[in-house]
Amino acid sequence: MDLILLIIIISFAASLRYRPGGPDVDDLNRQTTTTINGLFLLLVVFSHFMTYIPLPHDLAKLTQIWMLVKGQLIVTTFLFFSGYGIYVQFGKRGRNYLKTFPKHRLLFLWLKFAVAVTIYLIISLLTQNVVPLPHVLLSYLGLATIGNSAWYIFIILFLYLLTYLAWELFPTNNRRAIAFIIIGSGVYMVVAGWLLPEYYASTVFCYVAGVLYAHYKPAIEQAVCRNWFRYLAVGLGAFLVFAASYLVCAKMSGPIRLVSYQIAGIMFAFCFVWLAMRFKIHNPVLAYIGGPGMFAIYILQRIPMMLLKQTGLADQPVFYFIAVLAATLLLGWLFDKAYGAVWSRTFGRRKTSTVQQVGS
Repeated sequence: MDLILLIIIISFAASLRYRPGGPDVDDLNRQTTTTINGLFLLLVVFSHFMTYIPLPHDLAKLTQIWMLVKGQLIVTTFLFFSGYGIYVQFGKRGRNYLKTFPKHRLLFLWLKFAVAVTIYLIISLLTQNVVPLPHVLLSYLGLATIGNSAWYIFIILFLYLLTYLAWELFPTNNRRAIAFIIIGSGVYMVVAGWLLPEYYASTVFCYVAGVLYAHYKPAIEQAVCRNWFRYLAVGLGAFLVFAASYLVCAKMSGPIRLVSYQIAGIMFAFCFVWLAMRFKIHNPVLAYIGGPGMFAIYILQRIPMMLLKQTGLADQPVFYFIAVLAATLLLGWLFDKAYGAVWSRTFGRRKTSTVQQVGS
């Protein structure tokens, strides 16, 4: 499995191309953000896959290390680029964008998620896995799961709603809207950290960081990329802050752990933003996985894992993973086509957004 992990990492590294001119207005364009998200979605699939096979202690050392340290870091860029993309779209399209938000963001995403939950529910019934009605109802809200990864959907829907309210309340004052999002996210972090599993709260401020970065992007990039020494110093500093805060997470609990996790997640995502300031990042395969195919791959990935585990492939982890990935890509493509067709007939055509939003 180390080979699979290395191939995923190398495929991303091969997508880097040095950009002599430094940062520009398009350095975080759709190709860049979806390629980065594609890397981490593959790592999400890989990480979930590893829970379906026994991990030999004398093999796959790199994989064992990855499974120990990954935590919720693999969703941080999803949240960061979601916040960034929303702010950029609002800046370009203003009130017209806000008017479409309830339908084309909130409703579109929740209905798509609800269809996926229904598929998992049908599979559970067919396999005689009885799910209590309260659990089913909570699953449709993302507060419980019947096999799919649901917690991230709950978070992103909440953040979308918070963002919509922010610009409805302060349509001409971006700073007040951002302040509203910050306060709302802080309240959510406290409440979710108290009532829900930790992963519902530990990375929520990565979205806020994306919004803030979009607002201050020109000034940040000018300061960071003033010269090579400044650029390298900022990159090293960001990595050290990430490492230190993540180490605190591992040793602490309670509010200190929650806050340090937020800092670690933001710095981890910023390291890839920092990379994009000087490098063009594009890989068409990763861009598809982290773009058009992102939601379906993320939400449906466990179905091939569950079904193929019952075959002889489960004894051959590498071939099992290849089969899971191929089946997930095909299933996701079919799901998107079917859902898109039904949505178009019911609600009309929907324009493709700048950044796809989903996570682990």
